[in-house]
Amino acid sequence: MLRSAMRATIHGLGLVPAVRALNRQGCRILVYHRFGEDHTELAKQCEHIRKHYQPVSMRQVADSLRGGPVLPNYAVAVTIDDGYRDFLLHGHPVFSQYKIPVTVFVITGFIDRELWPWWDQITYMFQRTQRASISFLGREILISGEILRVIDGVTQSVKRLPRQERNTRILELQKLLDVDLPMNAPPEYEALTWDEVRQLNASGVEFGGHTRTHPILTCISGDAELQDEIAGSKKRLDAELGSLSLHFAYPNGTVADYDDRTAAAVKTGGFQTAVTLGRKFVSANADRFRLPRLDADPSLPLKHLVESLAGLR
Repeated sequence: MLRSAMRATIHGLGLVPAVRALNRQGCRILVYHRFGEDHTELAKQCEHIRKHYQPVSMRQVADSLRGGPVLPNYAVAVTIDDGYRDFLLHGHPVFSQYKIPVTVFVITGFIDRELWPWWDQITYMFQRTQRASISFLGREILISGEILRVIDGVTQSVKRLPRQERNTRILELQKLLDVDLPMNAPPEYEALTWDEVRQLNASGVEFGGHTRTHPILTCISGDAELQDEIAGSKKRLDAELGSLSLHFAYPNGTVADYDDRTAAAVKTGGFQTAVTLGRKFVSANADRFRLPRLDADPSLPLKHLVESLAGLR
């Protein structure tokens, strides 16, 4: 409440430009995930970025942190996680219109149609069940009008389970909810194809790794599995692109989801940078394998992005 009141006061006094200027030397990295058919809010966000900031690519960020040209003041890099097809349909056209470079971090198993994200499977089932309640993981879950809260609670409860156990729990959920789960992602959850990845790459979009199956990396105990998820995803991506991918995004990306061991695996796997989540800007001496990103979403009011980029959140 105190932070909210302070933001309101700063807005009321017209001090947002001053806060923005105070943080001008820090590079902001934004992360988006999904894009809807209505481009209105995304266009407003891109217009704000173009008006007040200097868009840069992740390649420029990496070069700068490795001793290359210094980034301009008010630098902003835009990234997209997972590799959903709605980026091609509804995100890329807008970013291209405003000439904003983009890096997309893909789950290679998703692009290969070996899987579709487990969190989407949970959403799909809860949105289609006729059950009023279920008993899951030792607690009674009421499937009420607050379905999004229910979905988030269940998603959080299985997020850090080992992959095999999480898959078992999702099969359990399927039986409890009595919903047929498609083998392949339905259209609303569809991934890019490799042809589309190459098409976007040819138009200037950078691509990076986001693992092979999107596990929480700190929950992986075996080195072979860790290498498969990180270096294996890079090998697959590089083979399809015909060039080297330079950047990596930790799944989930909070401080509990990466550590020295995972950062070392990313580095030895051949990547030049790795991004996380966090309310910080990237400084000139930042750790290249722990670069914080700010959440962005076209469905949020423009004010949220304005505050995040300025340093008010």
